[in-house]
Amino acid sequence: MQRIQRLILDFTKDTGLTERREMVHGTLYVKLHEEKECDHFHKVLRTFFKEEIDNEGGVNMYAVGDEFAFDFVPEDREAPVFVEPYSEEKFSGKEIMDPTDIDKGIWSEFAEEEMFNNIDLTDEQESELDVLMNLEAESKRGK
Repeated sequence: MQRIQRLILDFTKDTGLTERREMVHGTLYVKLHEEKECDHFHKVLRTFFKEEIDNEGGVNMYAVGDEFAFDFVPEDREAPVFVEPYSEEKFSGKEIMDPTDIDKGIWSEFAEEEMFNNIDLTDEQESELDVLMNLEAESKRGK
């Protein structure tokens, strides 16, 4: 497993498309130089995975904040994004994903906001939380 992860990380680095890359529990997390290259990177990574590691596998992509997560899955669990050979004409965009394919483990800002809406805090705690969230947002912007 570690050999496969090393192959994937080395390939990811060699593409020159990523700023940062990390494997966590079999999921590849990358920060791309340009987010608009995510579909191209997904296609390149999938091609590498199928040709070099598992020709009966697939790769699913998820946006996670400013990063992208890539799960390596069996071919029958892959989201219907690719049609062999890669062809825009054959993929209508209307293919329906199986609802069981949805990964409910991905944390989103919406989930976080809803969680905070359901917590009963005192005014003082709300104020402290607000200050901490503002500091975090400012640190992300480099202030």
